[in-house]
Amino acid sequence: MPSPIANFFIKTIVHSPLNPILGSSFAVISVRSLKTGKLCSTPINVTARNGEYIVISYRRRTWWRNLRSGKPAELTAGGSTFPVTGKVVEGPNEVMSGLAKYFRQYPGYAKYFYVRLAKNGRPAEADLRSAAATRVIIRLLPAVG
Repeated sequence: MPSPIANFFIKTIVHSPLNPILGSSFAVISVRSLKTGKLCSTPINVTARNGEYIVISYRRRTWWRNLRSGKPAELTAGGSTFPVTGKVVEGPNEVMSGLAKYFRQYPGYAKYFYVRLAKNGRPAEADLRSAAATRVIIRLLPAVG
């Protein structure tokens, strides 16, 4: 888990004109805490796909829980800040299916999840099951209206 100091610097760079030095996979999600009502900003890794952003997070982290039920948030990515709503995928079978699809589209990321890929690109089922047990998938969609 990144340190608070590292998070501070990543958030600062993502919100600055220097954001391109981090690459397109770094973003900051800002959402109101369900417990305190305070605005919480968290640096995240995202993958842009078909007008939405995909985030894969450890279940043990708490920031994504504030996005359940389509709660509104703001995403800062690529030098822009815009409203989004989150769709959290938590069920182990759904996560497993989502990860399989994700790794077929982005095979280079599988190694970061300790998922081996066969020559045909299919993820090893045991590895996939293990990764899905500790992860959730968050789909960030542009807010409508």
